[in-house]
Amino acid sequence: MNKKGFTLIELLAIIVVMGIVAVLVAPNIIKSFNKSKEKSYDILIENIKTSGENYYLECENGDLSDTSKYGNLACSISNNTTTVTLGNLLNLGILKTSGNKDKVINPKNSKDISNCSITITKVVEDNYKVTFDINIPEETCFN
Repeated sequence: MNKKGFTLIELLAIIVVMGIVAVLVAPNIIKSFNKSKEKSYDILIENIKTSGENYYLECENGDLSDTSKYGNLACSISNNTTTVTLGNLLNLGILKTSGNKDKVINPKNSKDISNCSITITKVVEDNYKVTFDINIPEETCFN
């Protein structure tokens, strides 16, 4: 009699080998996903900082303060400080995100952080060097 197929012992051996491989490989895959999320988070933070600087400069030197043109997206500066939400930066086209074009998504937990407000302060040093202090409330925006 010519029977084709695997015996029960052969199938159990394959399942055991696959289980061992899964136990050895799974931690590396999880570690890789976590590194990827952390890198995406770091890139988003840098993009927010750069966008904040650009937003401040547009408020100060551009026409972004024109409420007739920009409505509720218009900005104002008081004491070298302005505040803006990430969603407004996205809607103005100043903040670029990958993937979703309507919302700013936290890469660590996939939550919408478009309503998160950042504060941008222009700092002029004694030698007239201009820097920007971008305050991103990470405890409220990214947790």
